[in-house]
Amino acid sequence: MKKKILLILVLLVPAMLKAQWTDEYGTWMSVGAKKNLGTKWSLGFETEYRAQESSRWAFGLDAGYKLNKLIKFGAGYSFLYSRRPEKLKGDPLEDDVYTQTPSYFYPRHRFTVEATADKRFWKWLRVSLRERYQLTYRPEKDYSKIEYSKNPIFDDDWNYLGDEWVADVTQKSKLSKTDQVLRSRLKLEVDKKHWKFSPFVSAEAINSVSVGDHMCIDKVRTAIGTSYKLNKQHEFTLGYVLTYVFNDDDEKTDTYNNRIHAVSVGYNFKF
Repeated sequence: MKKKILLILVLLVPAMLKAQWTDEYGTWMSVGAKKNLGTKWSLGFETEYRAQESSRWAFGLDAGYKLNKLIKFGAGYSFLYSRRPEKLKGDPLEDDVYTQTPSYFYPRHRFTVEATADKRFWKWLRVSLRERYQLTYRPEKDYSKIEYSKNPIFDDDWNYLGDEWVADVTQKSKLSKTDQVLRSRLKLEVDKKHWKFSPFVSAEAINSVSVGDHMCIDKVRTAIGTSYKLNKQHEFTLGYVLTYVFNDDDEKTDTYNNRIHAVSVGYNFKF
């Protein structure tokens, strides 16, 4: 599996370097809590807000089962409430006709199951490999589309007085959709006893399995940062996340070769 992830990333590097990217910047903030139920089971909750052009709220619950020192399984559900940004087709300063789709919010339901292999090397380096199956359902959503057209104005003697914009509002409906992806993540983290800081780096390939009979790479996400363990209960995380978006029409309409830079800030409480 490690070779699979590395192969995907290596094959994508030339495409990333040659592509013309549109850059977007944002801040991702999360607050979570976790409760261990004995030595095997755990329950968790997390809420997240992504402040970017396609902003999003997420509220999630998850459960984990530790099979042994190496393998852990997990499952979760998240409710997502996302904002689709305003879209303009045409230029009101140059064109006689242009269309506007106002921004709107829409809900999604996300279910995940995952398996994680985790091992510590040399008493200071923790390497983990996570394979996650993710199913996201987006209900049908109504929205408005406005077409503006420029009409000339004349007086009773047919003298031209100027132009006025006339708006024609049409109600549209976005059909429900189910999206399935496989997310493969490799993470390296410094995990040394008595250290409060734990620097980490990670790389993740997000592959859609909803396109015909083959997989299609939607995103590649890399991250670098550190966690700070104040004590046994309180932990803070600060990092930088770079996401290459090749195809993600759930987050933004017609998104191809979009690059998202985000500062990630998190807090976790352990019961």
